[in-house]
Amino acid sequence: MKINAQQIIDETIAVFEKSGAADILRSCENVVGDEDYKRLHPFPLTPTNITFDCNSLNIQVKQYNSKFQKWGTDHQHLQRYGLAVVNQSGLLIDNDPINGSLMAWNRDNPTSPLIETDCTAKTEVMNLPALQPLKVFDGHWCRSNILKWHSGAFFYPHIDSVIPSMWIRLWAATSSDVVLRFFNPATGELERVEYEPGRIYIIDTSLVHDASTTGFNVLQLFLSVLPSAYDLLINNTNN
Repeated sequence: MKINAQQIIDETIAVFEKSGAADILRSCENVVGDEDYKRLHPFPLTPTNITFDCNSLNIQVKQYNSKFQKWGTDHQHLQRYGLAVVNQSGLLIDNDPINGSLMAWNRDNPTSPLIETDCTAKTEVMNLPALQPLKVFDGHWCRSNILKWHSGAFFYPHIDSVIPSMWIRLWAATSSDVVLRFFNPATGELERVEYEPGRIYIIDTSLVHDASTTGFNVLQLFLSVLPSAYDLLINNTNN
């Protein structure tokens, strides 16, 4: 099915401007510029050399089952949940706004914008043994979550980044039950991409994309790092 990708981008930028988040970006000197962004994202999903054990994470994260929160305030009928890995306080708190779309937060709270770089404190979740391969990013973290979805959960087509970008998005899944699609300008449609469960990918969220799941208790790592991680990421890919 064809979609209007430009309309989705324009609506996101309008929220970005209205909330004041765009002013924060314009005043920020630590960003990933156009050429560096292109080098870092030759594909919608660019694999890194960093992997983790999916079975171990699935087992270990169960101790935090009661800490997962419904994802945001929109579309509450969908079985989508989030667990804070890097947030503002480093504490697992009720109604944490990072367990939801920050675009929706900024839409509903235009006088108090919240962006990824406001969140640099690791929570105790990062201490899970299965996540220790991620320690390579210590000192570079910003807003990050573990997502837990049940069958039928999805994200509508959207973008999460604009270029130049104040953050770099990383993504992974613990199974192949996640269907991840990106907009192809040649066809005007969203097209599925393949990935290896347990591998960390650099994901180009400046492209319109969506996601859905066909499984139960499906975990995704929904991570962000600061531009200071650029060289580290280049060294951990074949770019």
